[in-house]
Amino acid sequence: MNAPGIASKQQPDDTILFVRGMYCGSCAAAVESLLKRQPGVLDATVNFAAGTALLRWDTTQTGVATLAQVVRRLGYRLQDAPPNANSQGVDLARKKLQWRLAAAVVFGMWCMMPALLVYLAPLGLVEPEATWPLALASGVFALPVLTYSGAHFYRAGWRTLRMGVPGLDTLITFAVVAATLLSAWRLSQGESHVYFDAAVMLITFQLIARLLDTNVRRRATDIIHRYLGQNNSTPVTLDDGSFRQIPADQVTPGMRIRPEAGQPFSLDGCITSGEALVDFALITGESQPVPVRPGDRVYAGCVLIEGCPQIRVTAGVGQRRIDGITRAIHQLLCRKTSLQRLTDRIARVLLPTVVVAALASVVLAWFQGAAPGESLARGLAVLIISCPCALSLAIPLVIMMGYARLATRGILLQDPAAFELAADIEVVVFDKTGTLTTDRPAIAACHPQPGWTPQALLQLAINTLQGSSHPTARGLALEGAPSLPEDMGTRTAIPGQGTLWRLAEHRVLAGRSRWLEQQGVSLPELADTGMSLHLAFDGQYAGRIDFQERLNPEAAGLIEQLKARGIAIYMLSGDTRNASLALAKRLNIPPARVISEASPEQKLRFVENLQNHYPTAFIGDGLNDGLALASARIGIAINTAPEAAQSAAAVQLTGGLDTVASTLDFARQARRLMRQNLVWAIAYNGLALPLAVAGWVQPVIAAVAMSLSSLCVLGNSLRIHHGDQTPINTPEPGQTRPESRIPQPELAQDHHRRAPSGKRRLNQIECYKAGEQ
Repeated sequence: MNAPGIASKQQPDDTILFVRGMYCGSCAAAVESLLKRQPGVLDATVNFAAGTALLRWDTTQTGVATLAQVVRRLGYRLQDAPPNANSQGVDLARKKLQWRLAAAVVFGMWCMMPALLVYLAPLGLVEPEATWPLALASGVFALPVLTYSGAHFYRAGWRTLRMGVPGLDTLITFAVVAATLLSAWRLSQGESHVYFDAAVMLITFQLIARLLDTNVRRRATDIIHRYLGQNNSTPVTLDDGSFRQIPADQVTPGMRIRPEAGQPFSLDGCITSGEALVDFALITGESQPVPVRPGDRVYAGCVLIEGCPQIRVTAGVGQRRIDGITRAIHQLLCRKTSLQRLTDRIARVLLPTVVVAALASVVLAWFQGAAPGESLARGLAVLIISCPCALSLAIPLVIMMGYARLATRGILLQDPAAFELAADIEVVVFDKTGTLTTDRPAIAACHPQPGWTPQALLQLAINTLQGSSHPTARGLALEGAPSLPEDMGTRTAIPGQGTLWRLAEHRVLAGRSRWLEQQGVSLPELADTGMSLHLAFDGQYAGRIDFQERLNPEAAGLIEQLKARGIAIYMLSGDTRNASLALAKRLNIPPARVISEASPEQKLRFVENLQNHYPTAFIGDGLNDGLALASARIGIAINTAPEAAQSAAAVQLTGGLDTVASTLDFARQARRLMRQNLVWAIAYNGLALPLAVAGWVQPVIAAVAMSLSSLCVLGNSLRIHHGDQTPINTPEPGQTRPESRIPQPELAQDHHRRAPSGKRRLNQIECYKAGEQ
């Protein structure tokens, strides 16, 4: 088994592999720890949500096959599997958890019934001689829960303990085993005070927490793998005389293909013959289609608007520009957030603390003269009451409830960390084309020649370009319907030039001014805006229609809302400088905060540099925005974005832009609740532990208290449906707005001197220059 693209490198770039068989974050921690210990492995990050391992190693010392064999001994599988394989594994894990939970609930109820009667025996409700059989019955009913429902906790707990990274599963294993052994010992001594019910409750509540977490993470896994599988097997037509179709992943560099108009390219290549009009918006963000000729390069994801060119393939599947962008996006998506890292650290510290406390309670009870059974019961109470059910539920509950609430508003949460990340945004960077604008230009002005009216000129343009996929034709379609059938006459589209419509003895030209002049049409000296359609009828110039980009009707309102919250606005586009500045002027965005003609890689570096100093959100809609969407603190994809771009974003808007501000406001409330839950979970353990050590809490009371702590976290999480919606970053009276602290280019030197903590604050020009390097 070989990892792609690493054979010739001693210290390769990060390589993405898939890990199958993981049930929880503890599993990921164990695999990560094991991989880091292997000879030649320079770095390893295992992400449970993505089901992947991000690896960097020295190929002279190890390889994928060796690492896969080591991971297999731990009980997991490491492979460069097809993208869909892992999401199927997540579904299988979910089903297993559901069956285990069902068994725990059914048999747990039967286990609790005799245990309850034993507790009520001192009140005279049960004869003393009946308590031991009831205790035995409680243990019998608990067996399916202890052996089947809790099995995966024991496996994960043992694996993580072996790797030296014990977590929640190890602690659960210790508590369940201790409760079972102590209960069995007491039964053998003829005593009826057993703790099978406490072990059953512990397993049941942990299964609920695990299932909630798996439901949240399943969507993240599907999204990531869907992105990795983008455009790999789309059939392409070979131009080798046979014109047969084969999947794109079977085409090798040097082969020649013939794309179809209206379809995206599947491979990178160079045009060898023919001319065409190509939409590069998905890669570069350019708003207008670009004419290409022999010698020009095209990329997978770009759309052929007009023409029939022959293309020599220069990069096959796996080596295309889109594949490089996809790999980079995946690496960005696999990063862990601060709350995830905090929870991991808490879990690792909690286990040794609880074990030491349990042993201390046993020793303390022994010194106080307690019987051996009573001493062990006190230690068991410490293990049970300290089991971090609340810690396990603290984050998933808020995410699940918040997800449901946002979904009703047309906002889809695709990254469980989005609530945490979006709460303190200070800068919002907008893509221009397709985000602040629509894909259909608007008519700015009509300039008819004498003898023509604006209405007649407009109708002539609509009739001539009907059926065309050119953006200008789409814009005209919004202005009115054709007055003649599309099949009347014949239309010939000349890529990058215009359209010739022959109707009986009449001849209509619609296109660029230079092309009309080449056809013998005399044009007056009129200013050309660059987005103009010139028309001629029977060789006589009829007039010009000027277009401008159609502003997204929600863009201006959103920008004003964000500015009112003190958020700085940037525009980052692959379009020309003039087009970007013209739109920025209409939206009151300062020219100093407009970046134009930026490639996807430059967008990534700009956002990363800006984010080094300010929490940044990026809002975009195209594949060329994918890197920026994934690298920003929070990426937001609008509803018109292709599936690949939506996969890179933390948030997807199925509605309009007007929901962005409320999404950021909602994130502030959600993060506050998550922090409160974490504080409560930690405080609960801090208070409960001394009480259990002192012997003031019995094991069954410990199980109840553990359950109550989870209910408290649940109750606090429910406040997300009723909490306030205080706008984020709203400054207090007399407080400086964050927007005013974002440096303009001309203020760069002052900010370099005054930057806090010795950090150099980058301005817009510096970020852009960094992107060019």
